[in-house]
Amino acid sequence: MMEQLNEEEIFLLLGKASGSLLPGEEALLEELFRNSPAATTAYQQLLENLKEAGSGKEGTIPLPHWRELTTEITNNAHPTTTTVKKLFSWKWAAAAASILVIAAGVFLYSHYSNRKSSIAQGAAPAIELQLADGSVINLSRQQGTIETGSIALNNRNKTLAYAAKGNAAAGTNRLTVPVGLDYKITLSDGTEIWLNSATSLQFPAVFTGNTREITVDGEAYLNVAPNAQSPFLVHLPGSTVRVMGTAFNINSYDSGITKIALVNGAVQVQSGTALKVLSPGKQATCSGGQEITETAFDERTVLGWRKGLFYFNNAPLSEISKVLPRWFNITVVIDDRSLLNRRFTGVINRNHPIHLFLEDLKVISGIHGSVDANGRLHFQ
Repeated sequence: MMEQLNEEEIFLLLGKASGSLLPGEEALLEELFRNSPAATTAYQQLLENLKEAGSGKEGTIPLPHWRELTTEITNNAHPTTTTVKKLFSWKWAAAAASILVIAAGVFLYSHYSNRKSSIAQGAAPAIELQLADGSVINLSRQQGTIETGSIALNNRNKTLAYAAKGNAAAGTNRLTVPVGLDYKITLSDGTEIWLNSATSLQFPAVFTGNTREITVDGEAYLNVAPNAQSPFLVHLPGSTVRVMGTAFNINSYDSGITKIALVNGAVQVQSGTALKVLSPGKQATCSGGQEITETAFDERTVLGWRKGLFYFNNAPLSEISKVLPRWFNITVVIDDRSLLNRRFTGVINRNHPIHLFLEDLKVISGIHGSVDANGRLHFQ
């Protein structure tokens, strides 16, 4: 049945199987199921193939052909409809669906559901809030209502809201989210900020004056409360974003490079003397004070971290090795430097044990990872 579907329809089926569809894509899939009996049948076949792949049965695909299929998919990060149809025209087409899911980085739950993680991960440090008066609050340990001298905090379900008291408006507070964790804060004006791992936010308890200004280092998604009389300024390493009310993602993990991806509304990006006004669906990249470049971006890839997903598109091991420490609080050592340019297409799920991703990495790219007695991850 797969050969009767186009590339986008196959993509929706695979996304449903992996649990990674966005809400709009879920709606498209429901409409597809209503209007296409072939899609419904193909999805049921896909689930059966996944169960077979997870049961440990051998012979689903002869090994040489399995390798050829994996290589072709990995080398075609965005396969054309012709390529997809060619792959599914094999006499092993049913099993090819399973391998396509694996090559896309989907975790085969039926294969792993009864397995325990064999990797001891380091204990993640705490989320901390340092108030303007110098006091530090451990938000990972202290939950519920927290009374301080200047701010009344409400810390529940990885979300912080607060109310300023007295002279709390003076000075700057600093919220730090360590590796392996994420967190959300609602500022005094109603602006919502989701902070990714290894990210810090500096903000005042109460905004005063003609502007609302914060500083972010790392990655964050902002839904800025509209206020035409008080523009919102986000200071980043080497650039500044000016908004009135909008939703956008900022990423400054890479030294000297900042990326601003606009979901809706409008923002003005300033880097040195360069200025750029973005429209929704566009991403600005600022590098070392040079000219700002503008490109379209894939919302699934850029915003996947909010669902605990990180998508790799033909990414080298050198790039993967930067993400793993942030997401799993683990030290990465690459023993075989020849692997640095070995590439992988797939996805990490931060909510799953890291050994599941390592098995996908080994199967798809031939990269073997192991953890030593000190909890360091070695690639060899």
